[in-house]
Amino acid sequence: MRKLYHDILEFGNAAVFGEHSAVCEGAAFMLHRLVEGNRGYQTAEQNPSMMTQNRRDYMAELGQTPCAVVFCCADSRVPAEHIFHAGLGDLFVIRNAGNVVGTYDLGSIEYAVEHLNVQLVLVMGHTSCGAVASAMMNEVWSGALAKVLKEVGLAIGDETDPREAEKKNLLHSMKQLGKSEILSELYHQGKVEFAAAIYDIKTGKVHLLGADEES
Repeated sequence: MRKLYHDILEFGNAAVFGEHSAVCEGAAFMLHRLVEGNRGYQTAEQNPSMMTQNRRDYMAELGQTPCAVVFCCADSRVPAEHIFHAGLGDLFVIRNAGNVVGTYDLGSIEYAVEHLNVQLVLVMGHTSCGAVASAMMNEVWSGALAKVLKEVGLAIGDETDPREAEKKNLLHSMKQLGKSEILSELYHQGKVEFAAAIYDIKTGKVHLLGADEES
C-alpha cells in the first residue's frame, strides 16, 4: 500500500513523506473494508451497518474507535458513512466545501491519528464538485467562501477538464497533509497510511487514485 500511494503523495508535493518506515499493515485491511463496503453500497438500497440503541449505549460508555479518517466534501450527495456501508463509530468523518485542508481540518486529522490511533486517512474528492466548477469559471464570491475558492483555484490552475481539475484539487489536499509534523512523524513510524479517491456521485463508485484495479 505504501509503495502504491507513494507516487500520489509525491505528486501532491508532500515532501515530508518518504518510504523509510515499516508499512502500517492495519491500514491496508481498513482500506479493503472501505472498498468492500463501497461495493455493497453500489447495489444495496439500505445501509446494513449497526445503528441501534445498543450500539449508541456501547459507544457512550466505552468511547470511539473509528477504523479510518475520511476527509471529504460537504456536498450533500457525498454521505461518507453510507458510501462505505459504515455504521455508528466506524468512521471519523471531516467535511467542508471543496474538501480543502485547512488548519482546523488538519488538527482534526491529527487528533484522530494521534489520539484515537486511526491507521488510515482517506482524502476523497467527488465528481461534479461545485467548488471546483466555481473555481474553474473564476466565479466571484464574498466572505469566507471566497477563501475556499481561492485555495481550490490554486490547486487546479488553468485546468479546463472538470475530471482532471477534481483530481488536482484532491491531490492538493493530500499535499497539505505534508505540512503536519505530527502526521509526518507517525507516518515514518509506520503508524498511519494515506490514500486518495474520487467518488462518482452518479454511479456510487469510489475510485482509488493509482489503484483502479483494487477498487
